[in-house]
Amino acid sequence: MKLLKNHLGALVAWIAILLIAIFSLPDVDALTRQHSEISLPEDVQSSIATNIESKWGHGQDNTYVVGVVFNKKHGKLTSSDKEKIDNTIRFLKDNKKKLGIKSMMTPNDNYAAKAQLISKDKTTEIVQLNIANDHSTVSNVNKALTKAVKTSGIRTYVTGVRILEDDFSASVQEGIKKTELITIFFIFIVLVIVFKSPIVPIISLLTVGVSFITSFSIVTNLVEKFNFPFSNFTKVFMVIVLFGIGTDYNILLYDKFKENLSKGMSNHDATNDALRKAGKTILYSGSSILIGFSALGLAKFSIYQSAVGVAVGVAVLLVVLLTLNPFFMAVLGKKLFWPVKNFEGESNSKLWHALSKGSLTHPIIYLVVMAVVVLPFCLFYSNNLNYNDADEISDSTPSKAGLLLLQDHFSEGTPEYSTLYIQSGHKLDNEKSLKEIDQLVKKIQADPDVKFASSVTEPNGKSIKRLYVDNQLGTVNSGVNTARNGLGTLSNGSKQITNGAVQLQNGANQLSNGTGRLQSGANQLQAGAGRLQTGANQLASGTNRLQTGANALRAGTMQLATGAGRLESGTLNLQQGAVQLENGTIKLVNGAVSLQSGTASLQDGTQALVDGLNTMSAQLSGQMSNANKAQLLALQQGLPKINSGIQKLNQALGKSNSVDTASLRASLTDVGTQAKTIGDNLTQAGNTLKGLQSSGATGLSDSEKAELTQAYAQAMDSAKLNDQQKQAMSVALNQILGKVESASSQKSQALTSSLKSVAGNIQAAGEADKKLGQSASSVGATLQNLQGMMSQVATLKQEVNTLANASNKALPGATTALNQLSSGLTQVQSAVAQGAAGASRLNDGAARLNNGAGQLATGLQAGVSGSSQLANGAGQLANGAGQLNTGLQAGLSGTNQLANGIDQLNGGAGQLASGAGQLNGGSGQLANGIGQLNGGASQLANGAGQIASNNPKITAGIDKVNSGLGEGQEYLTGLADSAAGKTFYIPAKMIHSSTFKPALDNYMSSDLKSTKIIIILKLDPASTEGAKKAHELSNMVKKSVKGTSLQSSTIAMGGQSEKIYDTQETASSDFLRTAIIMLVGIGIALIFVTRSVLQPLFILGTLVIAYLTSLSINQWLVHALLGRSLLAWNTPFFSFIMIVALGVDYSIFLMMRYRELGEVNPGWTTSEKMLQACDIIGTVVISAAIILGGTFAALIPSGVPTLIEVALCVDIGLLLLVFLLPINMSAAMKITYEGLGRKKNKKDTDYNLIF
Repeated sequence: MKLLKNHLGALVAWIAILLIAIFSLPDVDALTRQHSEISLPEDVQSSIATNIESKWGHGQDNTYVVGVVFNKKHGKLTSSDKEKIDNTIRFLKDNKKKLGIKSMMTPNDNYAAKAQLISKDKTTEIVQLNIANDHSTVSNVNKALTKAVKTSGIRTYVTGVRILEDDFSASVQEGIKKTELITIFFIFIVLVIVFKSPIVPIISLLTVGVSFITSFSIVTNLVEKFNFPFSNFTKVFMVIVLFGIGTDYNILLYDKFKENLSKGMSNHDATNDALRKAGKTILYSGSSILIGFSALGLAKFSIYQSAVGVAVGVAVLLVVLLTLNPFFMAVLGKKLFWPVKNFEGESNSKLWHALSKGSLTHPIIYLVVMAVVVLPFCLFYSNNLNYNDADEISDSTPSKAGLLLLQDHFSEGTPEYSTLYIQSGHKLDNEKSLKEIDQLVKKIQADPDVKFASSVTEPNGKSIKRLYVDNQLGTVNSGVNTARNGLGTLSNGSKQITNGAVQLQNGANQLSNGTGRLQSGANQLQAGAGRLQTGANQLASGTNRLQTGANALRAGTMQLATGAGRLESGTLNLQQGAVQLENGTIKLVNGAVSLQSGTASLQDGTQALVDGLNTMSAQLSGQMSNANKAQLLALQQGLPKINSGIQKLNQALGKSNSVDTASLRASLTDVGTQAKTIGDNLTQAGNTLKGLQSSGATGLSDSEKAELTQAYAQAMDSAKLNDQQKQAMSVALNQILGKVESASSQKSQALTSSLKSVAGNIQAAGEADKKLGQSASSVGATLQNLQGMMSQVATLKQEVNTLANASNKALPGATTALNQLSSGLTQVQSAVAQGAAGASRLNDGAARLNNGAGQLATGLQAGVSGSSQLANGAGQLANGAGQLNTGLQAGLSGTNQLANGIDQLNGGAGQLASGAGQLNGGSGQLANGIGQLNGGASQLANGAGQIASNNPKITAGIDKVNSGLGEGQEYLTGLADSAAGKTFYIPAKMIHSSTFKPALDNYMSSDLKSTKIIIILKLDPASTEGAKKAHELSNMVKKSVKGTSLQSSTIAMGGQSEKIYDTQETASSDFLRTAIIMLVGIGIALIFVTRSVLQPLFILGTLVIAYLTSLSINQWLVHALLGRSLLAWNTPFFSFIMIVALGVDYSIFLMMRYRELGEVNPGWTTSEKMLQACDIIGTVVISAAIILGGTFAALIPSGVPTLIEVALCVDIGLLLLVFLLPINMSAAMKITYEGLGRKKNKKDTDYNLIF
């Protein structure tokens, strides 16, 4: 119950919801960039034009245009600069797929492109790219292209409508980040001032922050999954509105909670009462705002619809404030306002008290004064707006800098030209359609506000003279002149022909007589030539057959000789190979015998190696089991005893102080004897250790190694192996010896050092002991002089002490070394055993090798016999092949001589036949020719006579034709000079010629059913005048096509100017429509809240007055402060919805308190209730207005002109509402419910409920 009472469940639920919202939040930057473009209704011209363009073809489908600008800062572009630019263009072409380029137009494409894309001052070039919509984000494309087009010594820019829109979106996002931080900081400071506590601001910002994050996550997910309305401004207005009104609502709620605590209520009761009273006001106020912003969903314009996201935010805000706030209020109680301890009731506003009291006392005067102040602003407001979105971007932004550069070096309208699209149901590549298109572009060019217009018929903006009748008639007239000159020449020639025909007739008669006689002789010649040709042909046929046979004989003989030569060569090679085979086989037999003998020796050697290793292993084993083991054991046992005796001797010498000569001599004699024995034993032990060291330090003795090496060498020599075989056997033996050597050396390496040390110590001890014996003997012999030789006793003590120390040092090391020596010898014995096993396996392999060598020798003996027989047979075959080859060579020489003679004979016969044939044919042709000549001469004579009689008529006809052409030429000249000469005409064969094809590709769609006209205005294309002019040109074209083949076509204007016009028309109509819907929706909500019809009208009227006045004042401020003559086109809309929606809050605060006072004090008059309501709510409204005004003021550092203008307008509107609300509402309530002269009326309450 306590958890429920403290609303802990709400806290847990909102933490879970907040986490879900955070982790499900999509990529906001990418989402904003995707929806940065303003979408217009589909039926407006710019949208229709965009649709036509998207299906254009020629690599322009589903693309957007990007312009790459190359500029030389100082001077014209040089040839070197142009070469660098061309290299960059080639790079773009080579990387089209990587950069997303579907098509591109460059100055090098054609003359028309060059004229459009190179500035007149020769300092700037443009490359137009069509980028695929689905390639990547505009931002990524911009970055990639900017990097790709960098050219040394040239300024490069990437610009275009989509690039500018993306940069604008980025600037808005950067502005929002600044706004968020400033807003939170400002609200925190103001709340600290208002409540004099740091806790309240933190809780307030926390609850509003939860509502913003949650609602924004909901909105962005709706956008991503359901295409919910969204724009660049959605997030910024959600931040401003939610933090603004959320803070206002919290002030109202916390203020009521604080008042309840001051009355002594418990945390729980104070929370519930605050929710019941202030919560109701918050719910009513928020619902009104929710209805107002929800009404924007009925708008047609996408940017207006995007404000619906604020409605989602308001809905979430209400739920958060009324569920999460109670937890902090119930848990913290008075701690919420720490460190404040004096809880007072509601504070009164002196300003609102004074304004309300004055307005209630003199309502007419206050209303008149208000009207005098605000109406001039309303009346003088100009609704001229700036629709150029590029002005929203800083001039230092590269895309904007590129745009300005183009405007400077081309014209203001070049970078934002208009495009008129004409989409027909039939193809336009015909003379009639092209003529009508040319007429349209002529009308557009005639408009005084048009600087440039190009089309398929005028691709460079100028008429192509060859496509007009006057030029074509000029060409015809030139041909007529040439024809008339030719006819004059023809007439003169005709007269000369008449005279020559008479002469020709006479000569032809003489020729006819001579050719008759010539024909007779030619017939005789033809008969003789025919007989000669027949004989020559028979001779040629015979020689041909003879030549064919001789050639066949020569070819066969040559092939036979070649084959015999090859046979002889092959048999000789075979004989040599057989001899080599026989010799090699004999050598191989000898080698196999040697191999067999060697492997036998090898087997004997490896057996000897096995026996030697086994003997070595047995010796090691025997040594380890007999003498060495016994010596080591005796040494190990004796060393401790020796050491014990030395220690006792040392102790005895140390204790003796007095000198007893007799006993001393006996003791010294005994000591000498023992010392000698110890010395001998130590010396023997040292020698034994040295021997063990020598035997343990090596694996095999030098003599054993020598024996093995000698046995191996004898085996190799007797086996007569080759070098490779000897190498393999050496590797095997070395591996065995190396294994034995390595095993023994590795195990005894550490032992050697220890044995050396121990042997040295033991020998040193022996020497010392011997010296001790000598010293003792010497002392015993001279004991009678003991009194004079006490120093020698001291020396004796010192020597014994040294001996004891040496013994102590040597004993541990000796014991350890002896143990290691025993272990090492065991390991050496094991390694020798392993070597013996390996040598045994080597012996087995040698036995198998010996058996194989014997089998090889037996087989090779049989091969020797066969190879000998082969060599003998091959020798016989070689002798026969040599004799055959010699005979064929002699036969080939004779065959060649025969063939050469026949060739000569055949050539002569052929020449004879050919000459006879030519003679026969020539004589026949001569006879025929002479006959024809004779007939022709007769015909010539007759024809010449006819020409002489008829040619004067031809001359007269030629003169008439020449005269008629002259008259036609005069008509064509007049026609060319008339208006009809300016008519467009293109021959059908020229339309698809290589000359006209570039124009078709650039200005007609791929299906040839759509065309476009590019228009550059003299006006600023982003101005209202430029937008109107573009629309007027479109309407003019629509009227002009009536009655033509294009009358049923779809005509739409595209480009920045038409888009601005459509935006202006859509925004204006949709703004009025949306404003009415919003006001009606809020009005209905206010009727429900106030339970009155008139009060909503007063409230809405006050809000509209505040809006119009603030908009007018804002226009002046923007001009004075920002230097902008016009407000941004969306400033009025956003300012309206903010002022109305937020102003409704303050009105509801006031009127809800008015109602509460009426319920608590039913006997109060309207003026009393209104004055008291203004008195109490004034502080809340003023605090809320300060917070909301500061929140909007946080938009000013964003640097985005639209946001700055909206912020200024809303701040001015809030300031006006602070003064207008108490004045207007008090005066209106006074006049409506009490009248000007009427005093207190008991029926005021009932009247209020009705109206």
